[in-house]
Amino acid sequence: MHLYPGGTWWDRAAVGHRFWENYVCDLEWEVALGGSPNHLGARVARAAVLVLVAGFVPFWLALPALFPGRRRTGSAVRALGLASVAGLFAVAWMPSDRAGALHGAAVITAAVPGMAATGLAVAGLLGGEPRPRVAGWTGATLLGFGAADLALYVSHLLRHVEGTPLVVVLEKIAVLLLLAWMLEVGARIRPRPLEGPEGRPPRFAS
Repeated sequence: MHLYPGGTWWDRAAVGHRFWENYVCDLEWEVALGGSPNHLGARVARAAVLVLVAGFVPFWLALPALFPGRRRTGSAVRALGLASVAGLFAVAWMPSDRAGALHGAAVITAAVPGMAATGLAVAGLLGGEPRPRVAGWTGATLLGFGAADLALYVSHLLRHVEGTPLVVVLEKIAVLLLLAWMLEVGARIRPRPLEGPEGRPPRFAS
């Protein structure tokens, strides 16, 4: 964000990054929307996105540990979550300035299984998590904002219009909720100390 020289879809003359007006993928443009070079910023942004995406792998694999009584749901969450990770890697490597419409297609391809995994995980958490079910309700709120953002994004994509900054606002809220959800789940899924003289495998605390 610090390296991005400036420009949004609605104000090409904007200076610097605008948190509520720049999409995350804007940061990956080699030439910013304002017309200035963004070579270093694009590489740093791509690396940052790839780190975040890589973090989804252990997240989706570990998440079902919070609802162990629903094995089928847990298996579906893992499968759909990992499928969305593959799509997100494609999103990171195909910014819209180079890939054009393929970028939007990759976003949708990644979002659909990701939201399905989130919905199943939320159902599992709300059904089995002890009160106050913080992880479950955080995931549910994320799902709501994510669904609204995806609906607007697809609508604008199909109509070939830039849309409104509301799409960016919803995107940023969803990203913040996603990070909060990952932290909440990570705090609850933690390995216990090894037990016994032979050192049994660590278990997950829920």
